[in-house]
Amino acid sequence: MKQSLHCFFISFLLLFLWILDCNAQRVRPFAPNFEVCASCYPWQVHDETIGHILDNVTELAGVNAIYLVGLMHKEHRPFATDKFPQNPVRPVWDVEDSRVYWHPDFSLYGKIKPMQSDSAWLRETDWLKLLVDSAHARGIKAGVEISHTPIPASILKKNPAYQQQDINGNLKGGICPNNPDVREYLLALFGDLAKYYDVDWIQTCMYLYGGSTCFCPSCQKEAKASGFDLAAAISVLKANPKAQPQLNDWITFRRNSVTKIYRLISDRIHHDNPDCDFRLNDVAPWSSVPDSLNGLYLQDLKPIFNSCVIQDHTEQIGRKDETFSMRKDWLTLNRSLLGNKVSHLSSVAARMAATPELIKEGIQVAVDKGVDGIAIKHYDGSVYSQLRAVRNGLSAAKVRGFKPVFGIEAENMTLSGYMQDKCYNENCIKTDGEGVAKSTFNGQSGIYNVVVSYTDDIGNGKISFFVGNDLKASWILNEDVSCWRRKTILNTTLRNGDEIKIVGIANGSDHARVDFVELNYKEPLKN
Repeated sequence: MKQSLHCFFISFLLLFLWILDCNAQRVRPFAPNFEVCASCYPWQVHDETIGHILDNVTELAGVNAIYLVGLMHKEHRPFATDKFPQNPVRPVWDVEDSRVYWHPDFSLYGKIKPMQSDSAWLRETDWLKLLVDSAHARGIKAGVEISHTPIPASILKKNPAYQQQDINGNLKGGICPNNPDVREYLLALFGDLAKYYDVDWIQTCMYLYGGSTCFCPSCQKEAKASGFDLAAAISVLKANPKAQPQLNDWITFRRNSVTKIYRLISDRIHHDNPDCDFRLNDVAPWSSVPDSLNGLYLQDLKPIFNSCVIQDHTEQIGRKDETFSMRKDWLTLNRSLLGNKVSHLSSVAARMAATPELIKEGIQVAVDKGVDGIAIKHYDGSVYSQLRAVRNGLSAAKVRGFKPVFGIEAENMTLSGYMQDKCYNENCIKTDGEGVAKSTFNGQSGIYNVVVSYTDDIGNGKISFFVGNDLKASWILNEDVSCWRRKTILNTTLRNGDEIKIVGIANGSDHARVDFVELNYKEPLKN
């Protein structure tokens, strides 16, 4: 009997350990708790590769979470910038209208089906799966965003019933969430992502209502079911737009309609993936106040959303906007309406006219307001110095787990044959012939991984990296990609007081430009 019990115990223990091991494979060591997320677009992943993007955002900005804009509205990218600073394939991209960049399960959908890209190179790869798998393999959180307009305009044009209507029956273009086909599509869209993709959050910034809409037949039917005769109210409001109680009844109905669709989406997400967060990308501070343009009342959404990120892009205009007063007020208001159980994040614009100083200050403001994380907006337009400023800003704000980037600005080195320059929105140095840039290493002696940021334009320029007179690496600039690149030189011995030297040789339009030399400490010197 004892032997049988002993065998049973051993078998049970082995089974328990096996189950534990299986579960352990799904546990991703996310750290630190403060979230630093970056956005990503499928054409970027195609052009740069996901590994290259993850290297850049993690090493430069300290990113520990990344999301794919899985359904993107029509827009010219990069937004308000001449070209992608890191893209080796294309300088710009005109985004198709509201296409999905994952492989949807079409059986989940009703009359409205998601549209995929017209371009085979975007359509044939499941970009979301690639991003999620790659991020999780590195211990990084992964999410997905449904952007402003979830249904393509071409579908709305063919189906007027899906559109919002003003009080006079004029079509307004936006979707009506009370239309049963639209509602079915939205639930399938979010459910598709939650069911088939191991995403840590699903984010949305959908435009649901705007201005004086919607009075369509679907809204009239929905309102009647709730006890509000919208059809009767329409005739009264046409005669007197401020008539009461009709106006307040309509505002309340619109408010309830927004809350309802978000609650249904949240329920669908958490039914299919209980561990997935539902995140609101709050696009404007006035969306949180009564009688808002979007019919969005955050206090109603408190039990629906797990996290919220504000879209304050102050840094990108190149000035403080009255010392980030909007960011401070916005974060304060959202926390008062959503409470502390919802995670609060602030966007930080690391692109366009942003400067490292502004980025650091913007991060400090967000941290002082008690945010749970920041969101970099957006990687596709951010140069390396702006990404470095994110990590440096987090360190300066004393956010645990983030160390500043240690290295040397090329412009601050002693230059001979090199001159200061600005290229692809980045301050740097260039040479028209042969240039030498020198600096004295003043860090801790040890083994370092050195990373040199440089451009590679048309021609066959050359860059060489020396420690003292010892050549550590040399490479020909023959990619001809006309963008910023990073060259990693592994296991470089550096002693305090060593001279670091970069020698550049121009060729054609390849000016052997250099931006920064990162010095990433790896281990101490061996005796």
